[in-house]
This record gives sequence, C-alpha cells and structure tokens, in this order.
Amino acid sequence: MSLKLKHAHETRPEDRVGFSSKLLYGSGMIGYALLIQGYMQFYNPIFNDTLGLDPVLIGWVIAICRLWDAVTDPFMGHVTDNTRSRFGRRRPWIALGALLCAVSFIGVWWFPNGQSENFYFIWLLLSSLIFYVAFTIYSVPYIALGMEISPDYHERGSVMAIRTVLQQIGFFAISSLYWLTSLDCFEDRAEGMKWNSLWVGALVFVVIMVPAIFAKEHPSLVQGEVKSSKKIPLWHSVKETLSCWPFLNLALITVVSLLGLMMVGSLGYYVTIYHMYGGDKGDASGKLMSIVNYTIPISTVLAVPLLQKLSTFWGKRSTMIFAFSIALIGTLLKWPFYTPDNPYLSIIPSILLGIGSAAAYVFVNAMIPEAVDADELKTGERREGMFSAVYSWTFKIGAAVALLMAGYVLSGTGFDATLEGPQSEDTLFWMRVCFTGIPAISLAGAILLAFYYPITEAKAYEIREALEARRNAESN
Repeated sequence: MSLKLKHAHETRPEDRVGFSSKLLYGSGMIGYALLIQGYMQFYNPIFNDTLGLDPVLIGWVIAICRLWDAVTDPFMGHVTDNTRSRFGRRRPWIALGALLCAVSFIGVWWFPNGQSENFYFIWLLLSSLIFYVAFTIYSVPYIALGMEISPDYHERGSVMAIRTVLQQIGFFAISSLYWLTSLDCFEDRAEGMKWNSLWVGALVFVVIMVPAIFAKEHPSLVQGEVKSSKKIPLWHSVKETLSCWPFLNLALITVVSLLGLMMVGSLGYYVTIYHMYGGDKGDASGKLMSIVNYTIPISTVLAVPLLQKLSTFWGKRSTMIFAFSIALIGTLLKWPFYTPDNPYLSIIPSILLGIGSAAAYVFVNAMIPEAVDADELKTGERREGMFSAVYSWTFKIGAAVALLMAGYVLSGTGFDATLEGPQSEDTLFWMRVCFTGIPAISLAGAILLAFYYPITEAKAYEIREALEARRNAESN
C-alpha cells in the first residue's frame, strides 16, 4: 500500500461544492440516523423486555418488513428517476417523506397498555410496515441526491464525510433515549419511549425538510435526463443495476460488514443489563448504555477527517480496509472489556468500532457514484435513484436476515424475559460468545471482499473522461 497515488487529480472549480451546500444536504442524514437507530435500538427493549413479546415474533416482523422493502424500494427508485418537475427529481419526494416519517415513527410507540402478546405483535407489524414505506419515500431519493451533488472523485468523498459527521448528531440524540426513557417520571421504558418519540418525530421533520428545500443536483449529471421525456422501464433498470459488479461488490461489503453487527446489536443491551449489572435496569446501566452509544458517534466524527486525508494518499479502498481492521480489533476486545468488574471498559471497543463505522458511511457511499458512472458508460443510462433503491434494498434484506436471526440468537442463549433479575451463567456465557464472535467473522469477510473492488482513482477519472467525451459528441 503506497503512500502516494500514481495518478493525482485536482478538482475542477465547477465541481467543487461549498461547505454550506454540504451542510444543507448532509442535515438530512440526521433524520436518517434518528429514524433507523431510534427504531432498531428500541424495538427489543420496548416490545420484548418491557412488553414481553417473543423475540422470534419480533424477528419475523422485521423480516416481513424487509421483504416488503423488496417491492417498495425498487419501485421508489423507478419513480424518482422518472420524475420531472421544476424542483428536480428528488426533492419533492424528500419533502413528502419528511412528514410521513415523522408521523409514522411516533405511531410505532403509541400503543395501548395492558394488551395481549398477539395484539402487540400485530401492532408492531402494521406500524412497522407503515414506517418503512415512509422511510423509503424519503431515503431513496435522498441518497440518490447525494450521488448527484458533484461528479468529482475527491469531492464526492468530502460530501459523504460531511454527511457522516452530521449523521452522528442523530446518533447522539438517539443515544440519550436509553437514559431519558428510564427516568423516574415514567412508569416504565415503554411509557418513556411514547413521550420521547414526540420530540424525535418533530426533529426528524425539520432536518429532512432542509435538503428538500435547499439541496441541488449538479447540472452535468442530470441535464440529459431532465430535458428528456424518456422513461426507464422498471424491470430493465433493476436488471442492469444488479449486473454492475462494482456496485454489487460495495453492496456485499455493506451487507456482510453490518450483518454480524446487526445480528447481535441488541445483545449489547442484554449483556450490559444482565452480565455487567446483574439484571438491574436502573439509572446506572441506562447511563452506561447512553455513554457507550455516545462514544461510537464521537469516535466516528473524530475519525472522518483523518480517514478522508488518508484516502488522498492510499485511495478509498485501502483506507476502508484499514478502518475495518481496526473495527475488527474492537469487536474482539468486547470479550475482556465487557466486564462487571469495570463496566466502563466497554467504552474502548466502541471507540474502535466508531472508526470502522466512519469507513462504511464515508467510503462506501462515496464509491457508489463511481459504480453509477461505470454503469452509465456501459448502458448509456443514468439512474441514481435505482442504485440508491437497490443498495437500500440489499442493506435491508441483509438487515432482515440479521434481525430475524437476532431473535433466534437471543432465544438460543436461553434468555428468559419472565425472570425478574439475573439470567443463568450459561445464558450470559453464550450472550458474550455471540456478541463477540459473530461480528468478528462478518468484518473479516467484508475486509476480504474489499480487496476485489475494481475502481481506483485513476480508473474513476478515466471513466468520467469517457463519459464527457460521449456526452459532448451526442450534443453536437
């Protein structure tokens, strides 16, 4: 891994994106973090640990939602790619999604008390389906818009770096919910989540509306599509997107790297409560979980500028491999550092995992537009919306498998939600084995896949030059 690239390129003035423009676009990612982390971090603590819903049933809810995404995500990508309006192809849908996401997120948590397990299963299923449809309406065009802000290799990385930093604000806000929902003024965590969901929903609406109003596409990337009335057939668009190897490689890296982390993500709650605090769900364990969850975004924010700088010397792929390797070390350290003797040692693995998160958020998202360029060179069509949709769909399918398995993993450890207090030693042992081992295997797989990503900086600029030459020839 050399310290200098053989082919260095300077960003053209017309391709540069002002810092304020990056902030206006990136603010929408605060809403992304609030919605996804708010839902994923609390469906188990609320519906399983507080209401007693079987974790296997919860896993099936998530799996069903992801299968539904297999329909809604590509459809939304097709719709936004073929939208023609004076506000662009993406922003009208982002604005609609802002309202729907805010309302549907609140709706997940406002269930009546004292109902049966079947009632809560149906409530979680229906409210989650509505929530994920709303999320698709917002997220698919929003991610596509990020691919259209600049055509430059380095500037794309900078846009995604700012977006990643802003995303951590959402993580900060959501991390506080572990503490806020356990305050003494609430009867239980479920009641705490009901009332706290109101400010989360309001904040979601505001931050998503910012890019809907102010963010703009780069003219060179959308000029042809805006002027043309040609519609891209849905099935053709899906087929061509799935045949793009650079894109599939990035999608696989994302799915594999996050698969293990998501499969055992909720185990962090159970390991903290039952292994380190002996079943005590009080203020002490809630504060530690909030601190640990604050640590990851802090680490990510601090790592982003360093990794972005390293990528100018090593390239995006090599820098991503480096960061994933650090995250792998952090995952292995969960075993000795999640200990009842000194619970606050659990902060250390979170710091290292934050570095890996920075790589996933910045570089994968900055490399997908390169795959879009390669696909346009091959097919003559440009469809960021479909790439955004298929990427989102592959992520969600991976998440569905992970979260479905998460229910079986938790159940397989022998966890019994009816026990009031500590779990058995065997249960705690297998919780720790899964919490450490499963994500370590997945991160190792992602590192291996990253070695096969084919587009270097030199190749990216070569593709862009070929595209510009063809566009110029077609316009003459």
